[in-house]
Amino acid sequence: MNELDDMLARLRRESVPAALGGLEGPVMAGLAAGRERLSARRGFVLACGVAAVVGLWGGLSMPLAQTQHRHAHVEPLLGMPAAAPSHLLAS
Repeated sequence: MNELDDMLARLRRESVPAALGGLEGPVMAGLAAGRERLSARRGFVLACGVAAVVGLWGGLSMPLAQTQHRHAHVEPLLGMPAAAPSHLLAS
């Protein structure tokens, strides 16, 4: 244990290297940039959440006419439209 105390006492007496003195600025700049990225990400997530809520509310709250309901079930959701050129050429 005495050897460890002697080593720590020697380190205490030595001066701090110059490279460590200039390290504080870049570290603090990196922390500030990280905080800015985090706040930008939070703002983006908040905007996406608001857009999703408004879109879902707008889409689900407005009733459709009966003709539009029937038309939606005639064609499959991801099917090819009847007027698509590839559909017209195949038939």
